[in-house]
Amino acid sequence: MKSALAILATLAALGAGAEANPYGVCAHVSRDEFGARIETYDMMALAGLGYVRSDFDWHQCQRAKGGAWDFTKFDKTVDDAAARGVTVLPILYGIPKWAYPAYAHLDDFRDYIRATVSHFGMKMPVVEIWNEQNISGFWKDPNPTNYLAVLKAAYETVKSVEPRVRVSFGGTAGVPFGFIEEVYKLGGAKYFDILSIHPYSHPAPPEGRMDAQIDKLRDIMAKYGDAEKAIWITELGWPTHTPNIGGAGLLSSALKVARPEKKTWNVVYAACVADDAEPPAAIAEALLAALPPGSTVVACTPRETCRRLANGGVDAVIYPFSEAYPADTVDAVVEFVKKGGTLVDFGGMPIWNAALTKDGVFRHVHDYPSWKDRRRLRIQEDAWWMGDKSLPEEMNVFATPEAAAAGLKQEPTGFVARRFQTAALLKPGDRMIPLLTGKKPKDGKEAVAACVYAFDSDFKGRIAVSGLMGRGPVGSNSEERQGLLLARAVAISFAKRIENFFWYEFRAPERDPFYSEHHFGIVHDNFAPKPAWGAYKNFILQRPVGSKQLPDAWHDDANKTFFPQWTRPDGRPAGMFWTLERNSLRDLTFDGGKVEFHDVWGKRIIPVKTGPKTWRVPTGESPVYFTGAKIKL
Repeated sequence: MKSALAILATLAALGAGAEANPYGVCAHVSRDEFGARIETYDMMALAGLGYVRSDFDWHQCQRAKGGAWDFTKFDKTVDDAAARGVTVLPILYGIPKWAYPAYAHLDDFRDYIRATVSHFGMKMPVVEIWNEQNISGFWKDPNPTNYLAVLKAAYETVKSVEPRVRVSFGGTAGVPFGFIEEVYKLGGAKYFDILSIHPYSHPAPPEGRMDAQIDKLRDIMAKYGDAEKAIWITELGWPTHTPNIGGAGLLSSALKVARPEKKTWNVVYAACVADDAEPPAAIAEALLAALPPGSTVVACTPRETCRRLANGGVDAVIYPFSEAYPADTVDAVVEFVKKGGTLVDFGGMPIWNAALTKDGVFRHVHDYPSWKDRRRLRIQEDAWWMGDKSLPEEMNVFATPEAAAAGLKQEPTGFVARRFQTAALLKPGDRMIPLLTGKKPKDGKEAVAACVYAFDSDFKGRIAVSGLMGRGPVGSNSEERQGLLLARAVAISFAKRIENFFWYEFRAPERDPFYSEHHFGIVHDNFAPKPAWGAYKNFILQRPVGSKQLPDAWHDDANKTFFPQWTRPDGRPAGMFWTLERNSLRDLTFDGGKVEFHDVWGKRIIPVKTGPKTWRVPTGESPVYFTGAKIKL
């Protein structure tokens, strides 16, 4: 028997009509959260969501080469969703070891696609081929040619089985223009119906970033005669984890191990503003509290960082506590470390996501060869999805005697690590001093999650790195701000003609309070809704399924105001307004005389009417919805 929530949700879904519901979320309902799928679907449907994106791993439905297909688990995933008016978007990958790499086993891959589409048919009207294939985390050696071979095989197989099923390009990490254009150059346009992207900007807001990336992407698509093809955002989100600098003293301990003779430190924090939720000066203040008395910390732009390193007097450079790094500084930092300086990168995977400065603005560059920068600094990373298959996805690690002697407090259950380091690139005379280590469950060998690289070759400096994710005062948002960002991001997506939108993710695991990946969800681990769940629900109420976006201008860059508008299925015009300026009262004029206003959470606003068609509305970064007339600006 259905729960009361499910019955109400199903009725709401039926009342929305037959038009496809473009509102979605990502949830691991076919993997880690399989046992919680019913609660997930109930909460999704109650919010009015129509799509769930989840992994449909090949290795779960075929255990051996040529073996029988078993879709029992996936049947439950799909059927339970459908009973609540929710459609599954499957990510087709998760290949078994005997079929790796997929581009070298295309016949086997076609069998997997054929079996899946034959079994489910139009129960899954769209299938997505791979996930973030443009980064090594999900495709060992990202290569457009090899990915296109897999995409082509999938497309041709899908269409031969069920032509109505649409094929989506695997959602890309960021918007990698070079990777996507190379697929187009190779003739890939005819092998997908939907282009999916993951235009993350967190913790920076979406305005001026996501929309600019979509514009550039459409320019590339138009260049190859593909301008009208649908674009989906299959991942986008902002986390709400707890900032915690240094990971219980790991930063100060690492510096003591690196240079035990130093009593004070003159530090440059090489700010990467696009990835800092807090102002760089606030991060510098937090760093100062973790350093010995008498130390100094100055937050610098990349240009200032390079200038200070050239002038001398700097003991250490600290990169942001995220996987982004200011690539503009690497040349100067390499010389700095050669001469004896210390670099600290505690972002999880060091020197990983390059950000470059142009016109004073940081931009992620997903096609940038960051691996070359890591090699120049002799940093060799590892993880379960990379070279060492004996590594688990995560493991508990503990302080080494060297780290403990330097003051690192031992945690009874250890620290949780997901990224690891090796000494593979060190030269004779160099050494790696482990700070946090654990035993790999498969072979019992040591894995190093944090270390100091101590150089005594042509390099004379030190590099301290940590595989503990999210251990810094950056990259977080309040739960309320997450809700505001969600509403604005969804509104911008539809203003930019995105066909379907998926928030990453639905349920927050919340196992580690400091790990951002555990806090993207819009409901807590116990399914208690976060404010963002209410913001998403209210957006769908204000812009119901079947609404049509108006092609009018939707932002004024000069005044930092945003006002996307649409027509609801009942024929009434509607939209939302917000500004990136400080909160204030603003007179808004409409082309009609009867307008209703609601805040981002759905509460009715009754503003003062200052003219026949003008209302004084409280506005700022929190959007205000209006219904009944078009705005005139």
